[in-house]
Amino acid sequence: MYYRNSLKFKLTLTTRIILFLGVVTCTGSQEIKTQIGKREILGPCKNDKSVLNSSVMWEVHKDGKKTYTVTEKRSFDGGRVRIDTNPYGESNLEINPVRKTDTGRYICKTGPTGNMVTHTNIELIVQFGPKLSWESINRTMHEGETGELWCNASGIPKPTIEWFRKFRVNNDTRYENIGISGNMLRIHNITRYAKDIYKCHASNELGSAEGFINVDVLFPAELEVFEEELQGVNGDLNVEMACAVTANPMVNIVWYKGDEENHIQENNWKYKIQNEDDMKEYYYTTISILKKVYPLEHADFDTYYCKAQNDTGHDIASKAINLARRPEK
Repeated sequence: MYYRNSLKFKLTLTTRIILFLGVVTCTGSQEIKTQIGKREILGPCKNDKSVLNSSVMWEVHKDGKKTYTVTEKRSFDGGRVRIDTNPYGESNLEINPVRKTDTGRYICKTGPTGNMVTHTNIELIVQFGPKLSWESINRTMHEGETGELWCNASGIPKPTIEWFRKFRVNNDTRYENIGISGNMLRIHNITRYAKDIYKCHASNELGSAEGFINVDVLFPAELEVFEEELQGVNGDLNVEMACAVTANPMVNIVWYKGDEENHIQENNWKYKIQNEDDMKEYYYTTISILKKVYPLEHADFDTYYCKAQNDTGHDIASKAINLARRPEK
């Protein structure tokens, strides 16, 4: 009797172990790389139908959290993600077409409900070419500050980013590599001469993308006079005083005589103000004040001021030109 009971126990234990081993065919974690738009089959994941009430289920995890499950009776996203059973009895997961958001961990579990075990563990990486959220933007900086230009490009594999600057040689315009890589270009103590168009070029093995940043550098007005002192005598018909202004943005420019109360109006009966605007490279403006119709007289001998101010601050630039009487011979 003891022998029969012992034999029955051994047979029962052996049967349970066989049934259990029929479910567990675990594989290690693997990594699969794919691309947007492709059809991807994840597996193998074979469910042993000889095990009572055994079924198959795929779990999808993103950022460490389970987001959804797919079963033989329930697909995802309108059938885009579903279980595909091939002639070999493998219940693999079909994703068609692959999207960028499909990156994640895919775990296949098989077995009876409540006793399912992991069969397949796959890390799916969806690769795609570089993408920028913008193609062209404007940046305004003030002279003397530290400027930072950002080029945040998405892409898998991680894109390599290089920086270029627009150069003009005669009539030829091209972008030249400035030897800096990375998603940020830092310009210390920026000057007005950094005003230009910069290009970031992001690339990986699947493609490339470019973005353009138009950098404008603001600085307060600066003045230069061509001659600080002019001489004349009564009866002279033409006296010209000139003032050169450099500023960004361009400035309000006024002339006055003696003091600020004596503002010289443009094109009045006695004086004519001419402005020449040459802002191609250096934002260079020349202002001239001319004696118009009437000959030079005693009241004209004085100090004349050219004053300029722009929106970068309250600083006012002013230069004086002294119109003196020339000694008579």
